[in-house]
Amino acid sequence: MRGKMLMDILMVCTGNICRSPMAEGLLRQMLSKKRAANIRIHSAGTHGLDDQPAAPFAIQAAAEVGIDISGHRARSLDRDMVSKADLILVMEPFHREIVARAVPREKSDKLRLLADFERPRQSDIIDDPYNHSLTVYRACLYRIQHCLEGVVHHLEPADAHGV
Repeated sequence: MRGKMLMDILMVCTGNICRSPMAEGLLRQMLSKKRAANIRIHSAGTHGLDDQPAAPFAIQAAAEVGIDISGHRARSLDRDMVSKADLILVMEPFHREIVARAVPREKSDKLRLLADFERPRQSDIIDDPYNHSLTVYRACLYRIQHCLEGVVHHLEPADAHGV
């Protein structure tokens, strides 16, 4: 990231009620307050359930790690979101195919699977916990968190000196 310039990070899943809201909240928490002030983090769904709250187990799993996503409302992905985003993180290849239709070929490097940042990589897909147990939501949240550790590392300025 360059200077004080605002960076736009978009998280994408299917309904925007489980994975992407959890990822959005986690990334906000993981970035320092100073860094977060320079990054806009938001989410949307390829088949967004417009204005629906996050799934109850997504809210509960996030709350267990100190993240409040209770005010989240689902939004459908649109071309404007895609064009403004500097980094688009999707939960599975299916989402990447949909989003890629709105990303110019010369900017295709801004579209990434969240799993691209996972070490070691488990699979390309962050499994959808929708309609599963709280245990499945927790496992999904922790996998997203592990992937986001790689994202945070990727976002670190090349000239960081630990000031």
